[in-house]
This record gives sequence, structure tokens and C-alpha cells, in this order.
Amino acid sequence: MTQNDLKDHIKINITSLLQLVKTNCWNTISPDLFFILSDFNEFEGTNSLERSSSRNRINNSKMMLTLDSAVENLYKELDDLYDVNLYMFRANKTETIVEIQYYRKSNFETDYFAAIKDNQPMFHSKIEIPVYAWDGGKFDVNWESGGGLHHAWKIFLWRNFLYKRKIRDKKLK
Repeated sequence: MTQNDLKDHIKINITSLLQLVKTNCWNTISPDLFFILSDFNEFEGTNSLERSSSRNRINNSKMMLTLDSAVENLYKELDDLYDVNLYMFRANKTETIVEIQYYRKSNFETDYFAAIKDNQPMFHSKIEIPVYAWDGGKFDVNWESGGGLHHAWKIFLWRNFLYKRKIRDKKLK
């Protein structure tokens, strides 16, 4: 895979990511894209809440890159890339920050590494969905990085009404 092929894969996944955000989120996002690179294993935590907190803290301190610089840095790791995931880290009307998170082949155990060492990396676009939006409602794309008042209100409603109703209904069955 050449550096241009890698860039083309990233561009395709950027388009998919922006479509996911447009479909699932109510925010207006900027077409001015910046990128941050993350190794999956740099985030610490034993559960998803701890990993999310670690991810936000670490990513907030990273320098934003242009697409060309992100691809250039990622290309240096190409032989060891197993999976490349694009996430919306933060979006607003003036800038959109896309996190390119990668998982290395060398992170796997020896037997599995031997089986996949010559495979090309996989590419995916993903957005995290808050608990209150599993039924298909739109949500704030920035909910993971603070979320603001809208997210806090939705969490309050979910905890105090929907979640309690689900528990009550289970007890009645």
C-alpha cells in the first residue's frame, strides 16, 4: 500500500464518518478538518468510563494535524497497522477534530500475529452513541468530551425516567 492509497482509504472513511454524524447528530459541524493520531493502547483504564476519561485527557493535549501530516505519520507505522478507526473527537462551527485511532499487529499474541502479519490494515468509521440515544434519537456529537447542557439534561432524563422504568418493568415480569 502506498502513501496515496493510505490517504485515499482515510478520505473514504472521513466521508463515511461525516455521514454518520449527519445522520445521528444534531450538531452543525465545520468542514475545516484537523486530525489527531492515537495508539489504542495508550489509553488506560479497566472499564469503558476510565478509558474514555483517559482518552479525553490524552487527546486534549495532542497537537492537531492536517490530513497530509496525519497520513505521513501513519504511513511510518503502516507495516504494523492492523485496524484504523476514525472517530469524531470534537466538532463545532469553526473546526472539526477527527481522531485516527490505530491498533498494532504487534499487540497480538505470537500465534495470531503470525497469521495476520502480511494482512493490509482494516479501516472503519465509528461514532460512540450515548445510552439515551439507543432508540434512534439524535444526540450531541461532542457528548464524550463534555457534552454541555443538552447532554447533561438528556442523561438526567434517562437516569430518572427511562432507566427506572426499565428496571420497574423487569421486576413486574
